[in-house]
Amino acid sequence: MDVSVQKLSERYGVSRTPVREAVVRLQQSGLVEIYPQRKTVVSKIDLQRVREEWFIRTSLESAVVDEFIRKCSELVADTMQELINKQKKYTDKKYFIEFYHKDNRFHQLIFETAGESLAWNTIETVASHYNRICLLYGKMEGALPSHIRQHENMVAAIRRRDAEALRQAVKEHSGSLLEQVNSMAKQYPQFF
Repeated sequence: MDVSVQKLSERYGVSRTPVREAVVRLQQSGLVEIYPQRKTVVSKIDLQRVREEWFIRTSLESAVVDEFIRKCSELVADTMQELINKQKKYTDKKYFIEFYHKDNRFHQLIFETAGESLAWNTIETVASHYNRICLLYGKMEGALPSHIRQHENMVAAIRRRDAEALRQAVKEHSGSLLEQVNSMAKQYPQFF
């Protein structure tokens, strides 16, 4: 899919400079490929990059578990449960963007509570291809109820203050997504 700086600047009523700068940032995130003087296109999902971004996310989330458990209050656990309850309302595939936002907030709370917001911001900055996989994952049959069960397992471990069980649940949760990558590539070859 082509991306036109000219068309975007016209559509949003802004000059070309901020649009060009935004497109360069998208290139730095691996979301677009720029061919100077020719065209700019949305990049395909890079499976190796997905695996590397998954590694970063899982490693960082596993690393903050002990501090999270130490600092976590019942209020935080209740907030996480509320996010799960909201996700249950969004299991219809047409509401997946809302589901996805609640999912991100769930994981962001782990980092914020542990006092590691920079780690979360790093994940958000580098995980462009992983996030695209997350969005595709929501279209797969049975993915969302499974995702919710995994979050419920995480909250159960949090309420028991069981760091090792939470660490294992985090790995299982993120690993289940990675296991589906090849199926997604077959089901949606146009994106890979």
